[in-house]
Amino acid sequence: MSKVSIELSASARNNESLILHCLDSQNQKEIAELVGVDASTITRMKTDKKDSNNLTQVEFISAFVDSLGLKLVRKGDVYCSVEVAEATRVYLANAFNSPEYMRILFK
Repeated sequence: MSKVSIELSASARNNESLILHCLDSQNQKEIAELVGVDASTITRMKTDKKDSNNLTQVEFISAFVDSLGLKLVRKGDVYCSVEVAEATRVYLANAFNSPEYMRILFK
């Protein structure tokens, strides 16, 4: 298999950054035990480049998730679709134009 150099997109880099930050802030040994591997496997996933694409496993997973049109977020974070955010923006813009509505809303 030929060696292919892949440049990660900004969103794939964000995925990678989130994964690496979470790994750095948690006990890798505990994470390894939870997924049934040795702690050194987690370290290799972060550092060892694969010859076929010159990516670490974490970089590959990040690019793979991005190519599916997905992004990684923390479990506790709450996100909504662009459509819901836009509807909320319109709703609030209309609400702020009505002093009576604002009075009721913030009693």
